[in-house]
Amino acid sequence: MGDRIKIIGCGNLLASDDGIGIHVARSLKRYDLPSEVDIIEAGCPGLDLLRLWESEDKVLIVDAVISGTKPGTVHVFSSNQVIPREIMPLSSHSFNVVDAIELGKRLGVIPEKLIIIGIELETETAFREELSPSVEQAIPIACEQIIKEICNLKSR
Repeated sequence: MGDRIKIIGCGNLLASDDGIGIHVARSLKRYDLPSEVDIIEAGCPGLDLLRLWESEDKVLIVDAVISGTKPGTVHVFSSNQVIPREIMPLSSHSFNVVDAIELGKRLGVIPEKLIIIGIELETETAFREELSPSVEQAIPIACEQIIKEICNLKSR
């Protein structure tokens, strides 16, 4: 708590680009990140996001988004923005990251600083583990954006 920063990678590795959050989390583990950064591969956490960010002040969530922009586009949202529910893929029981944020706000269990890094997906083909090329090329871009966000969070 306090100086800790938790990165939560979300997604389904068996649904092509929907697994991008996990791929980014795995890639981040190869970077020389500050010791106060924890990286979690959460899969499709649904309501478990509330438990994963419990007692955390600074959290970054990495997940796929469907906003209609070019596949591989990296988006940055904060929890105090109005994020349309439709842009986040559904998790288990039709519960996605936006739903978890809204519930966390209502229950008063939301991190003080919550940033969502969303990568525009191209396909959610079932039982396909490979990312589409445009989304795979976004991994280093997303990692660099996350490193910038970590630096910003550390300075606050």
